[in-house]
Amino acid sequence: MYIDIAPWLRMLVAGLLLVPIIYAADGLGIAAMLNVMPDRRVRHRRFGVLRSEVMQLLDVVRRLNWLNFDLERGVRDNDVVKAEIAFAEQRLREILNEIRSAAGRSSTGEEFDEEWEEGSGLADEVDEEREGEGALEPDRG
Repeated sequence: MYIDIAPWLRMLVAGLLLVPIIYAADGLGIAAMLNVMPDRRVRHRRFGVLRSEVMQLLDVVRRLNWLNFDLERGVRDNDVVKAEIAFAEQRLREILNEIRSAAGRSSTGEEFDEEWEEGSGLADEVDEEREGEGALEPDRG
């Protein structure tokens, strides 16, 4: 169903209909909500330091994977690849130590209290000899 209306009258009707739509949207608080939401590019993560350490760990693991492929294919000199693998494994150990020190600390500087650990039963399972080592196994060298 189409009614032939003059263009200036169409604009007038559209303008008049737009006013209640805007007021209704403002009454729902949509404009205020959109102005308060943070930018998608900026995320305030609670554990930013830990996340960056884990991302570094994943980068080193990817690097080790490609070095292993290079070693198997024989694309590069084996001695050079083995030296890079040894360096990457050393860097992996360093990152794991950094992850251990960053675990439990939020980026805002707050540290978790032990109530959470006690409530979940994690504090009871800590072996006194291995305290601070986490759940990582030693290298199988």
